[in-house]
Amino acid sequence: MDGSPFPSRRSTCAYCGVGCGVLLTPDGAGGVLVKGDPDHPANFGKLCSKGSALGETVGVEQRLRAPMVHGEETDWDTALQLVADRFSKTVAEHGPDAAAFYVSGQLLTEDYYVANKLLKGFIGTANIATNSRR
Repeated sequence: MDGSPFPSRRSTCAYCGVGCGVLLTPDGAGGVLVKGDPDHPANFGKLCSKGSALGETVGVEQRLRAPMVHGEETDWDTALQLVADRFSKTVAEHGPDAAAFYVSGQLLTEDYYVANKLLKGFIGTANIATNSRR
């Protein structure tokens, strides 16, 4: 698609709910070059700053590979229990409106339902927002 020795693949940007088309091409060094897909009807080859920087998210060198608590690696059960305990304590001390979720625009309808049920039905707050464009 672009003269690269590596084949490009068509994909969709995962940042928001628009679903812009992207062309992904391996750069030969473990990374990915990202360009807008000129044939995609959502963006006709144009990308926002996040979509343009999508290739920078591919490498794993700078990513956490395990949960961290106070700068120390820990296991998932310990980390999740800590979050649950602190979340529960915050709601108990400050009320349900001390809790809020900001959820992704890429969730499925069922995921939104569960997040809303948790916050509104279980915790008792309406503090939920999203970057969804649906």
